[in-house]
Amino acid sequence: MPHLIANRPRLYSLAKEGPDARGQFRWETINAMTYKLGGVVFVVGSILFFPALEAWSDLGAWLFVIGSIMYLAVNLHDLLEVIRHRREAGHHPVRTGLNLRVAKLRLESLAVGVYLSGSVLFIVGSLFFLSEIDWVAGGAWCFMVGSVLFVVGASVNILQIVQAETLVTMQLMNLTAVSYVIGSVLFAVASVPYLWTFDSSQDRRVLLSYLAAQFVLGSVLFLVGGLFNYRRAWLVIRRRPSHAQAG
Repeated sequence: MPHLIANRPRLYSLAKEGPDARGQFRWETINAMTYKLGGVVFVVGSILFFPALEAWSDLGAWLFVIGSIMYLAVNLHDLLEVIRHRREAGHHPVRTGLNLRVAKLRLESLAVGVYLSGSVLFIVGSLFFLSEIDWVAGGAWCFMVGSVLFVVGASVNILQIVQAETLVTMQLMNLTAVSYVIGSVLFAVASVPYLWTFDSSQDRRVLLSYLAAQFVLGSVLFLVGGLFNYRRAWLVIRRRPSHAQAG
């Protein structure tokens, strides 16, 4: 699932005050590795939603829970980073006129808040799919609303992509946002038929196979989006060798 992308140096090392580029990139790497691991877990969990693997569906739901918790941890880290950035930027509510910097800060806060809410909904929805609870409709609604929130968050991120240090980093930011949006739409659309009832077990099996394929593709897009985002961060750090020596 998506998480915050920003066209500014990130302050992921929350314990440090200085702009230590290597230290920040180290923490961004931890953030990215957690995201990637969550992405792989999500892909495997999606595969277990195929009807042919129905005996493993509970494991698939638990993998969704674990993957969603990893994504939630990443989004919580992003939230703390945004709070620190707002504090260090000296942000205060502006009562007169519009301020571009303040607008960007508010967009970031909106995006990370939406992503956090969506992550929580995915955790709850995944639990509803467990056979012990077996509230498929509730799980589907959580996935749908969570996916819509992810689309909103990714769309807000797209509004922020107005400049970058190079054309390549700009393209990587766009690819990240597009991967997140398409993956979220696939999850939202694939969740809807779980609210339906079927007269034919064969029809149900065929449709659920198709929906599981959408879950897999959506999960892969989330993972690919994270890879694009990490590549962008690496390029940004590499272009600042003088700062990188400071840690």
